Amino acid sequence: MHFVVYLPASFYSAMAATIVELLQVVNEVNPRASLTYEFVSGTSQAQSRSGISFPSSTKAKRKADVFVLLAGLGSGINADLSQLEEEAQKAAPFIKKAQQQGAVIAATCAASYFLAHAGLLNGKRATISWWLKRKAQSKFSAVKWEPSRILIRQGRLYTSGGGFSGLELISAVLIDMGFAKEEREARKYLVLPPARTSQAPYDGDEMDDNPSPFLKQLTRISDEHLRNLTLGSLAKILAVSSRSLSRKFAEELSMTPGKWIQQERIAKASELLRKGRLSVSEVCYAVGYEDLPSFSRLFAKVTGMSPSEFRRHT
Repeated sequence: MHFVVYLPASFYSAMAATIVELLQVVNEVNPRASLTYEFVSGTSQAQSRSGISFPSSTKAKRKADVFVLLAGLGSGINADLSQLEEEAQKAAPFIKKAQQQGAVIAATCAASYFLAHAGLLNGKRATISWWLKRKAQSKFSAVKWEPSRILIRQGRLYTSGGGFSGLELISAVLIDMGFAKEEREARKYLVLPPARTSQAPYDGDEMDDNPSPFLKQLTRISDEHLRNLTLGSLAKILAVSSRSLSRKFAEELSMTPGKWIQQERIAKASELLRKGRLSVSEVCYAVGYEDLPSFSRLFAKVTGMSPSEFRRHT
């Protein structure tokens, strides 16, 4: 399986290196994996933001099975749309080629903007670096942006949030390609942090100014019934069968009802911890969990921090 990694005019060298090192460890864990990679960019020596150069080609030497887009904006959070547009235009030929080859296309950080610019995300769910969420929504209203999420899969398209959420991106691709066991072993060897699903606490307020009718219903239900919400009660409130409920969630949100309830509870817990008025135990019970240790483990798994650590950092 061949990975082609696109390096823009400026990028984080640590992210580029981590991606290929993860592939190399998977090969060490399972030599039969035979994962290969190469870098492509607009020049033969792509230079990272820190000045480290990576040998690259202006054209991939082999057909891409997986095409990974990194993004680099020199002024980071203060980057304007002209920078994004310039980078998107440079990336467009590489994206088109990967699409023609039928490759899995995975974009991290601001690179989701490049996919939206190419029209690949129209009508699809996607995430992006949290600091770009307003610009992305304004520019590409046909995309169903969910910027609080670390990772979103839509068929053969993957998008992830800012910076090192690219680690979750490449891990998800490996798992979906049949290398789940090797990915777990690689995480252990590299002592990588637990997988996360949210860009919290860095994402700020959620961006969803035009939710669907179904999402509006779910928001109201979450606000009014989250503490005692179960799969059965959710189906009853919506007046549908459990099977219809699962199908609706898969169509609208690409997740199970149980996963949504968990996500809502963790999001509410994050909000309450930010406010700081309740103890961790009180937050646990307020959002519908009865066992504090279990809640703390789940919260750490999702956010990468324990509830107490989360409170200290927000």
